[in-house]
Amino acid sequence: MAIAEKVACAPQIGDYHIIADILLQRCLNYKTMRCPPMTKRTLELGARHSPDMICTPFKTTLGNFIEAAEQGANVFVMPGVGCRLGFYDILQKQILDDLGYDCEMITLFEYIPTVKRLYASLSSINPDLTQEEFDSVFEIVVKVTVDMDNLADFMRRNIAFEVNKGDFEQCYQAYLQEVKSAQDVTEAESIGEKYKEKMESIITNKPGKPVKIGIIGEIYVVVEPFSNCNMEKWLAEHGVEIIRSGSLTQMAVAIFTVDEQVQNSGGYVDYNIGSTANDAIAQAYQMIQDGIDGIIHVKPASCSPEITAMTILQNISQDSNVPFMYMTFDTETSEAGVHTRLEAFHDMIVMKRRSENE
Repeated sequence: MAIAEKVACAPQIGDYHIIADILLQRCLNYKTMRCPPMTKRTLELGARHSPDMICTPFKTTLGNFIEAAEQGANVFVMPGVGCRLGFYDILQKQILDDLGYDCEMITLFEYIPTVKRLYASLSSINPDLTQEEFDSVFEIVVKVTVDMDNLADFMRRNIAFEVNKGDFEQCYQAYLQEVKSAQDVTEAESIGEKYKEKMESIITNKPGKPVKIGIIGEIYVVVEPFSNCNMEKWLAEHGVEIIRSGSLTQMAVAIFTVDEQVQNSGGYVDYNIGSTANDAIAQAYQMIQDGIDGIIHVKPASCSPEITAMTILQNISQDSNVPFMYMTFDTETSEAGVHTRLEAFHDMIVMKRRSENE
């Protein structure tokens, strides 16, 4: 009986599938595929086969995996750290087995997200992977991740004001397409510099004091456009400069700097709340110091750390007179409803600025 080809897939979370592709292709020699574009069916599949009260990202990523399995994926990748995210791999593997899919689950980290642990996970699957080969690939992954996040942040702050609509997105997608083939960190760095210059040369018509709205909260919902009903696209189309706290680079730093986040929270936090909640509070406090007009806090349904953070953020909002909006996303959230709330929040901020300037 022929052995099935290994076809690996990571759950959809923005454009970070490129990072997983580089790791799996070069460290394991696996073929990779991207999850099919998320639709209502993705959510329905995930919700149907998940425990009812589990958080929304579990259901969404499970739906990702089921649809990918239907198209031939048989290896699934999860990080294995975080809050309940650390248990996703175990339960999702059992569900996929029960559904009759013959698949493997790769857990990149167990308990402690370190480079050493990542190498141990990959080399246990591919004993021929040397430390030198892994280090070379990891250098590329780090560089690509940082450049991706920097380019996306620059785009987010300026895309609302581009003169030729689509220039920023076209430039960013061209970067992603080119950089995934970089053979070493020097080439990845060169590609990043090239597209940084290209982005900075895009013609914009940015006002002196645009409306600035920050986005904070649970990283999956912050980063994945489908899960937040394309919130950033709506804001950009309405002339908003977007300041977003969530990125893979930031999360990688935040894991090891919880004490620093507590110190940077303006005295609103005394201890580690858990997951990304401390970082959300620290980022919100910093955004206010930098002159943000309003902040949107997003979370999936049943996310305990972010529910705790909300009570603290309400105090920050009251003390600073900066409006906050709190949005919870589940498998039934409608894009029309989200956009209606965004419109009301945006209008309130515009009216607030107008009254303060009179």
